[in-house]
Amino acid sequence: MKKWYSFLEVLNFPLKLLFMAILFYGIGNVLTNDVFSSLFVIKNDYIILFAEAIMRISSFFIVYFPFLFLIRLVSKRINGANSILTGLFGYITFLVFLIFFQDQNLPNYAYSATLGLSVTSSKLTAISGATRYPLQTGIIGIVIVTIFTRLSLRQSKNRLENGFFSFIDKNLFGILLNMFYCAIAGFLVAWGWTYLFSLYEDVINFIASDTTNPVNLAIYGIVDRIFAVLNLSNLIRQPFWFRSLGGSIMNMVGESVAGDVNIWSAIINSGVMSSQTGKFITPYYVLNIFAIPGMLLAMHSLNTDKLERRKYRTFILLAIIVSMFTGCLLPIEIVLLLLCPLLFIFHILYTAGLFGLFQILGVYLGFQARSTNVICEAPGTLLEMISYLRVNSLQDDIMRICIVGAVSFVVYFIFTRIYFGTLAYDLFNTGKIDDVAKDMVDALGGSANIKMIYSSCTHITVQLFDPSLLDVHGVQKLGANKLLETRAGFVIDFGAGSRIMAKAMNKVLRKTLR
Repeated sequence: MKKWYSFLEVLNFPLKLLFMAILFYGIGNVLTNDVFSSLFVIKNDYIILFAEAIMRISSFFIVYFPFLFLIRLVSKRINGANSILTGLFGYITFLVFLIFFQDQNLPNYAYSATLGLSVTSSKLTAISGATRYPLQTGIIGIVIVTIFTRLSLRQSKNRLENGFFSFIDKNLFGILLNMFYCAIAGFLVAWGWTYLFSLYEDVINFIASDTTNPVNLAIYGIVDRIFAVLNLSNLIRQPFWFRSLGGSIMNMVGESVAGDVNIWSAIINSGVMSSQTGKFITPYYVLNIFAIPGMLLAMHSLNTDKLERRKYRTFILLAIIVSMFTGCLLPIEIVLLLLCPLLFIFHILYTAGLFGLFQILGVYLGFQARSTNVICEAPGTLLEMISYLRVNSLQDDIMRICIVGAVSFVVYFIFTRIYFGTLAYDLFNTGKIDDVAKDMVDALGGSANIKMIYSSCTHITVQLFDPSLLDVHGVQKLGANKLLETRAGFVIDFGAGSRIMAKAMNKVLRKTLR
C-alpha cells in the first residue's frame, strides 16, 4: 500500500496539469458552446479566438494524459533526458507493432490516431487498402511500456562498453533494448486484445439487451467510470452515446438518429421530448454539481491547521467551481484510486446506484455534445442544467435531480469524513493503531518534545521543541511515506491514514498529561 500511494507523489504534477487542462477546456466550452446561447451570447472575435485556442491546447493534454504519466514515471533526476527518450521510443515502437499485428475487424472506435501514428500504405496484403491506426490501450499500454522502460534502464547500467559493438554506449543500448521489449509487448497485446475485446463486447451487449433495466444501467455506470480512469472512455461511450446501442429514433424529416446523445440533441432542437432519452447522462449532474463538491468540502474540513486550511481554501473553491461548471471527475477519481482505493470503490458503486435509481424514477436529463471525442466532453454541468429550465417538460426531472443531488452531497460529505476518520488506516490493522501511535510519539522524542500536532487527509504536521531528538529512521519504519522539515514543522506523510494517526497520537499525549 505504501508503494501504491507513492505513485500519487510521482504523478502529482501531471495530475495538476490535467486539472488545469480541464479547467481551461471548460472555460472555452462555456464561452463558445451554442447550448448556453439562451443564457448569454459571446460575439467578440478576440474572446472566441482565445476560447477556441485554449480548448485546442487543453484537449491535447486531456486526450494524452496517459502519455504525461509515462514521461513522469520514467523520468529520473540523473540523466532524465535519456530516460524520457527511452520511454518515448519504446511507446512509439509499441504503437507501431500494434498497428501491424492487431485485429483490423474491430469497431473503428477501438482505434485511435495516438500521437498521429498511422499506416496509410503497405505491401502487406493484410493491412493494405486503408489507413490503419493503433489500438486504444490507454493507461494499460502506458503501464506496460513503463515497466519495460524501467527494466531497460536498469539493465543498460550494467553494459560493458567493450567488444564489437563498443560504439553503442549505455544510453543508446537502453533505448534499443527498450524498443526490443516494447516490440514484443506490442505483438502480445495486439494478439491478446482481441480476446479482451470479445469480453468487453459481451458486457456492452448485455447492457444493451435491456437498457430499461436498472441493473443494466448500474453496470454501465461502473464500466464507464473504470474505463474513464483507464483512458478508454471511447470504448463504452461511443456505442451508447452515438450509435444504435443507445437507441434510435426517426426525426421529423424521416432520418434515422442513433445514440442517446444524438437523440437528445435532435429532440431538444425539435421540442418533442422522449421519455427514455438521457439515461446514460443524468447521474453526471448529481456527481458534478453535488457529490464531488461534498467530498471536496469534507476533505477540506478535515484539515486541523487553520493556516493550511486558509492556504488551500482558494484551490478547493476553484475545484468545486470546475466540478460544477466544467466537470472534473477524472483527476479526482485518479487521486481517489491512488490515495484511498476504498473511497474510490464507494464512488464507483454510488455512481452505479445513481444510474439504477434514475432509471427506476424515470428521470432523464441528457446533454448536447460538441463532438464525438468523448474524452474531452463534460456532461452534467450546472450551466447546461440551467439552460434546460426553459423546457417545461424537464422542470420536474430537474427538481428530482436536485433532490437526489442534495442527498448525495450529504452522503459524500459524511462518508468521506467517516473514511478518513475511522477507516483509512485501521481497516485492516484493527487494534494496532494505538501501539503504532505510541511508538511514533517515542520516535518524535517523547510526549514532552511535542508542541503541537496538526493533520489533514494526507499528512501530519508536528511541531517539536527539540528537533535533534527526532528519530528519522524510526518514523519511516513505522510507515511514514515521507518526512519533510518545513517552516510550519515536520511534515509526516501517512497517506489517507494521516487523520487517524494524528488522533491516536493526540490521544497518547493526553494520557501522558494525565
